[in-house]
Amino acid sequence: MLSTAKGAQSYNDIRTVNGVVYPTFRETCFAKGFLGSDQEFISALQEANNWGIRLTEKETIHLCLTKIENMLQANRRSLRDFPSMPYPIGYARNQQHNNLIHNEMAYDKEMLAEQYNTAYQLLTDEQKTIVDTIMRVVNTQSAAVYFLYGYGGTGKTFVWTTLSSATRSNGGIVCTIASSGIASLLLPGGRTAHSKFAIPVAATQNSTCNIHQGSDLAELLKVTKLIVWDEAPMCHKFAFKALDKSLKDIMHNNLPFGGKIIVFGGDF
Repeated sequence: MLSTAKGAQSYNDIRTVNGVVYPTFRETCFAKGFLGSDQEFISALQEANNWGIRLTEKETIHLCLTKIENMLQANRRSLRDFPSMPYPIGYARNQQHNNLIHNEMAYDKEMLAEQYNTAYQLLTDEQKTIVDTIMRVVNTQSAAVYFLYGYGGTGKTFVWTTLSSATRSNGGIVCTIASSGIASLLLPGGRTAHSKFAIPVAATQNSTCNIHQGSDLAELLKVTKLIVWDEAPMCHKFAFKALDKSLKDIMHNNLPFGGKIIVFGGDF
């Protein structure tokens, strides 16, 4: 206000806008346009209320519960897991629609292609060799397991981003996971390994992932073209064994990790 009230010699001068002296600085700020009113939000609420009255209370509750159930099922949960919560009447989930696959296919492929082309030009020669080697295997879908070792700051995360954008830009599905929550935030679409693969805590020698045949997660893993597991040395070996056994069961073979292309990374 001081920077716009030129030549002000008193508080009244500061509170004067177009010859009108406002009683408070707040009202003066509104008059100068420094503060927005709540009218936009009030109008939005009124519009939502007017639209909402087209539905009966019962219909509104059903739609709300259905939306919640869809979100829970995307994370392998259900309203039935919470006895105190009502369940949407007549809820029938579309078995042909896999939310997990749908979400993984919803990326902007054109944007990712541009991102990949830009990132690839910034790779070092060694990083390009790594990316080219892995992408050749991804494109042919040949069973392979790699480990990318590098201490902090050598560009492992940049390699993961490049691999993810390359695969997703071509319509492929990539599972990007990390052993810790903080590391997973640095990955595009990243999750923790225990969350993504339902690995028991704590895993034992006989543990398997809580993934059932025919479930959305099992169907997602069947069509996944690449799995990237960052900070792998932070996980116990039984976690890897659990995933190995589960993927063999899902893919109906005895290849390492069910024949899936998996890239471990980390710093010992």
